[in-house]
Amino acid sequence: MQIDANMLNRLLAMNDEQLSAFIRGVAAEAGIDPAALGLDPNHVAQIRAALGGATEQDLKQLNDVYETYRKNRRKH
Repeated sequence: MQIDANMLNRLLAMNDEQLSAFIRGVAAEAGIDPAALGLDPNHVAQIRAALGGATEQDLKQLNDVYETYRKNRRKH
């Protein structure tokens, strides 16, 4: 999964329930228990605010961290 500017815009267009479901899905795909995230409306608002201010460099760093995590997960 790569998050680029177009994907970011689609994420920001989602309502809170859709965004929460997407985040839980990404977590599950990465091997993280979605329940451990403790998503509530306040967290979703904070995530939305962070995504709204993300730069291209932030997106690159996010993608790099995600890929590194997935690769390390596969080794275990």
